[in-house]
Amino acid sequence: MIKAGGILAIIAGLLGLLAGVVTLFMGGLGAAFATGGASMVVGMGWGGILFSLLVVVYGAIAFAAPRAGATGLALSAIAGMVLGGTLVAILMALALIAAVMVWLGMKKAEDGQQLVTAGRWKGMAAAVVAPVLAAALIGGQVFGSKESASESAAAAPGVQIAQVGQTAHSGQFDVTVRGVRFAETLGRGFGEERATPGTVFVILDVLVRCVDNESRFYTSGDLLVELDGKMLKFDRSETVLGLESPVGSINPMTEKSGYVVYKIPTAAANAPLHWTPGRGFDKVRFALNAPVSGVSSSKSSVELPANASAGGAVADRTDIVGRYASQGGSTLDIRRQGNGQLGISLFAIGPTGNTGEADGSLVVAGNAYTYQNAELDCLLTFRIAGNAVAVTQEGICGFGMNVSAEGTYRKQS
Repeated sequence: MIKAGGILAIIAGLLGLLAGVVTLFMGGLGAAFATGGASMVVGMGWGGILFSLLVVVYGAIAFAAPRAGATGLALSAIAGMVLGGTLVAILMALALIAAVMVWLGMKKAEDGQQLVTAGRWKGMAAAVVAPVLAAALIGGQVFGSKESASESAAAAPGVQIAQVGQTAHSGQFDVTVRGVRFAETLGRGFGEERATPGTVFVILDVLVRCVDNESRFYTSGDLLVELDGKMLKFDRSETVLGLESPVGSINPMTEKSGYVVYKIPTAAANAPLHWTPGRGFDKVRFALNAPVSGVSSSKSSVELPANASAGGAVADRTDIVGRYASQGGSTLDIRRQGNGQLGISLFAIGPTGNTGEADGSLVVAGNAYTYQNAELDCLLTFRIAGNAVAVTQEGICGFGMNVSAEGTYRKQS
């Protein structure tokens, strides 16, 4: 029976090694896509591999030292069942049966005085120490990977805090949060999305650049909200038809901009908000903390023409009426309206052929003009410099996917 138990233990241990590798792979895959609990699965994978290896070793020891082998097998199997994941736990149950077989065979042999038992306690001590140390090591990795629900996002050890407008870096991506706003409605027409009663959309204007030497897949990350003393994690972003998103594959040294949207309780909108970007940013938090009624200024990537404010007060400008065009084919018509105000008709074309339109009156705002449509969450700012107009955009504006009005428009007529 000792021999049969040892063989069964070795077989269970070898299969457990394979199961541990599978668990480790699944945990690594989850970590790559920023899945919650992935680090815990990785810890279980390593635990499955370690305890399965111990089972193989103690299965072999059982042939020469049944008492030490049976003890080591039992402890390793129990630890593997707890810390090795589901697949490994099934095989560790077989290893536990093998330990019982070795123990029963040993007792039978002792009763027949076929075994010399001198020094058996030294072997027992050695059999106990290794599984206990391994359990302590793996247990710390598995259970230590769980973040305390009450732990502050900002106070988590080793976490770096970034602000809106700053750029966070990882080995694969540079991520910039350009603005944060809240809304109860997104889009318009067929693609309109309304927040359910008691909830609100929080919208992050994000720019992601791939800094790796090959294409990488970017994920939306997690929104962390401290509410009523609890840490809430929102790890599923909303998909809104017609709203561009930075999520997806990004080629090396290219960037992708868009909006990451979460639906949260209305009460959470005034609570401390932190956002962890996707892949590779486990130790980075963006502190959002934007009030419900406020809209933070998006940092535009458009370079303004030199001397953008030159030419006198904008309210006195009469030489800017005409048609303007950008290099991408978008057009801007500035007209004089009957009430003396200036008006615009803007037709924007995205890189994929989608389009967007804006039409209405301009309002003087310092040394610039603005167009605002609150219903579509749209604010366009126009800065004049000679025969060029620099346009910056805040909000969604109801444009088609991947369409933005931002850019420099030069006068055509």
